[in-house]
Amino acid sequence: MEQPEGISCVEGEYCFNFEAGYYVCRFECSSFYSHQAQNFCNSCKEMDFVLYNPARQELWLIEVKDYRFNTRPKVGELVGKLCRKVRDCLFLLRTAALCAPEEYPEEGISLRDMARMSLEARSIRLAFTIELGRTGLFPPCSMLSTIRDLLYRQMRFIDPYMICLPITQSGSYAPWSIELSRGVKSSKIRQREDRLIQQRLDGERAQQRRHPVAPKETKVEKIPWWKKRAQARACGYKGIRDERLIDRPLKKKKQRRDEY
Repeated sequence: MEQPEGISCVEGEYCFNFEAGYYVCRFECSSFYSHQAQNFCNSCKEMDFVLYNPARQELWLIEVKDYRFNTRPKVGELVGKLCRKVRDCLFLLRTAALCAPEEYPEEGISLRDMARMSLEARSIRLAFTIELGRTGLFPPCSMLSTIRDLLYRQMRFIDPYMICLPITQSGSYAPWSIELSRGVKSSKIRQREDRLIQQRLDGERAQQRRHPVAPKETKVEKIPWWKKRAQARACGYKGIRDERLIDRPLKKKKQRRDEY
């Protein structure tokens, strides 16, 4: 496998531009993960990006969280979820090296190739990029510092130099740069939108099969009252307010014989 060039991937509203020399894998693009491993033990979580540099024998596990437009999470629950993601990701890498089939994902390399290369890693680096909104009792920097301390207690045996920073600041301490995606959607978002559209179409077809729509009846055009009066005048009727004359078929009034 040739040395990779720089690759760019979109996550949420941000575009991650990874340095050359790093292989990138996204578990969400793997059918082995989404159809099999994800259902293991009542859901198996994954990290957003997995990087590996063969020259440095360095494995990166990266998680991206953006809470700017959502309610702030509880610190304890968030730390527990992030720890579980790291644990499940390490399990999936070891399992995929033996069980995953050959795949051709939309972004990055396949899960099997990444898993087999990661077996040669000499170090594991963890990066938690978290963006917090400004609403709440505590400022974002204070809350993020608390999250970093709790994660460090749990993860220091894996990576004593772990990164826990805002999304836009993480590029200064890691092998990537970050910019706004400018409308470009990630493969996960595209797949989700395609899945929702297909589900909607399937639901509409099933609804039509259960309740076929009857053909619409042709509506009889109702002639307004003023138009009937105008037609009556045109046919020679003088009693325009006589309902019997207007409702009956309009025929030209015969002239009386005694008028001649």
